[in-house]
Amino acid sequence: MKRENKTQFALLGILSQCEMNGYEIRKYIESTISFFWSESFGQIYPTLKKLESDGLIQEVEKTDGNDKKKKVYRITKLGLKELKNWMETSNIQHHKRDEVLFKVFFGRHMSPNRLDAQIKSELEKNKKDLAQLLILKKELLNEWANHPDERFWQLTLEYAEKQTKLNLDWLSKVSSAISD
Repeated sequence: MKRENKTQFALLGILSQCEMNGYEIRKYIESTISFFWSESFGQIYPTLKKLESDGLIQEVEKTDGNDKKKKVYRITKLGLKELKNWMETSNIQHHKRDEVLFKVFFGRHMSPNRLDAQIKSELEKNKKDLAQLLILKKELLNEWANHPDERFWQLTLEYAEKQTKLNLDWLSKVSSAISD
C-alpha cells in the first residue's frame, strides 16, 4: 500500500491557525508539534508551491509591526474544505520505525559501550524534550486558555508528556541492563 504524502495536510492545518511563510512554518513545527510531526524545508517549500497552484492556499503580502512587508501564505476556503475532508475521511496510518528499538533489539551486534552511549544520548534528548513540553504546557495554560483549539492542544501535550516520561523510564532501564 502506497503511503499518502501528508505534508500538504500538515501545512494546511498549520495555515488554518495563522498566516505564515515557509520559514515561520518550519519554526512553528520545531516549537510546537515536533514531538509528533516533522517537515523539512525540502518538503515545505515545494508543497507550498503545489498547494498554491491547486488553489488551496494563496500568497499575500502582509505588513508586520515594524511596517516591514513580507509575503505569507493564507489558507483558502477550498484549502480549509480539503483539510476538513481529509481529517474526516482519511484513516490513521502508523509508520512503525523506531531506530532506538531497532538498535536495542539487535544490540549484540554493537559494542556495549557504543550502544550505551547512544542510549544515554537518547536519555538526554528526552530530558530536553520533557523540559520543552513542560514549557509549552505552562504557556498553553497562561497564554492560550481561551483559544478554540486549547483542549485539543492540551490532550496532545498530555500524550507527549506521558510518552516522554515512559521513554525516560525505559531508556534508564536499558542503560542499566547494558552496563551490567
